Amino acid sequence: MVAAPVSAGSQPALRWAGRWACLCVAALALAQSAPGALAGQQIVGRVVASDGTPLEAVAVEAWDAQRRIAARSTDRAGLFSFPADIAARAVTLRAEALGFEPLRVDVVPGRTNYRLVLQASPITLEGLTVEAVDFCELDEDPVARLLWERARARYRRGLDTLGVATYLAEADTVVPREDLGPLQLPELALSQRGSASVLRFAWTRRIAREGYAYKIKRTDAPRPYDSWVYPPLEADFAPHFVEDEFGEWHRLVLEGRTADSWSVAFCPRDDGRPFIKGRLIIAADTTIRSAEWVFETPEPVEHAGGRAFFHAPEEGAAAYLLPAEGLTWREVPGGLYRQHYERYEGWIVAPGDSVPLLPLRRRTERARAGN
Repeated sequence: MVAAPVSAGSQPALRWAGRWACLCVAALALAQSAPGALAGQQIVGRVVASDGTPLEAVAVEAWDAQRRIAARSTDRAGLFSFPADIAARAVTLRAEALGFEPLRVDVVPGRTNYRLVLQASPITLEGLTVEAVDFCELDEDPVARLLWERARARYRRGLDTLGVATYLAEADTVVPREDLGPLQLPELALSQRGSASVLRFAWTRRIAREGYAYKIKRTDAPRPYDSWVYPPLEADFAPHFVEDEFGEWHRLVLEGRTADSWSVAFCPRDDGRPFIKGRLIIAADTTIRSAEWVFETPEPVEHAGGRAFFHAPEEGAAAYLLPAEGLTWREVPGGLYRQHYERYEGWIVAPGDSVPLLPLRRRTERARAGN
């Protein structure tokens, strides 16, 4: 027996059409619920410099349409990964490290492997003048102040009774001005640093009295010379950027914004003594990504400054504003610049008036951290 043909308006045709429509709607809903990798697939990748060199300790963030949902730090080979539950929600990957331009890439549905190439970001010493606009000549910006207030609310304060310490990898170099930046470093040396609460409190009191630098005589050259000592804003004094005193001593101006961050310039209210001016980069979720500053002093002018880069705190976690990387520089006799780079392993915060003890490290850990 030959089956009768089914016309477009027949009941069987309508039933099949209805089933097909349901399948299409289900497939569309699945695609919309998983904008990144397919269900069960993780995202893996590698971060390299423009010459192909793998980059260690780069912060790689996964974002959905509105907020950061996870963050990772690359290993020695420049590798990172996000598990399937994060990959399924990710819309954008963002990578950033001290000395490089930040990079944003869209997550492509079904793609699980990414190669992120970072371009070098030169250090400029010209301050905050962009397109002939000196932001430090502008009045306080209420929008910038609000952004800063929201950013500082993301972090714990009150390190007055706490000690901090960390292992770190560091390098000192003396370079011409055009080579400033942590890009051509020798092998990093393993070290550690820390501070008791009394030291940070002493810095705050000294800044209130004398400004952001005090003069000393250095002897690390063939002949002694006058120089300045600056607060360690790139290290354990970085929480200063969210403290009350910082807000009282500076005017804040909205310098600009990108698709995922704001740049807030800070300028001194009192420029009659050594001061700092610079910028804070505040992410779309109002966490602080980085700080950059220059010191302004009387003679001798050393064109000193620094940068601090911060990893994102874990979702819902209360964190102190302690950096992942720090870089400082100052001019030395002869016209060259001494720069000091530090990459911090992870800060320990403990109550008490002394520096916390760091855990002992195995030999393999020491070797890995030093490279």
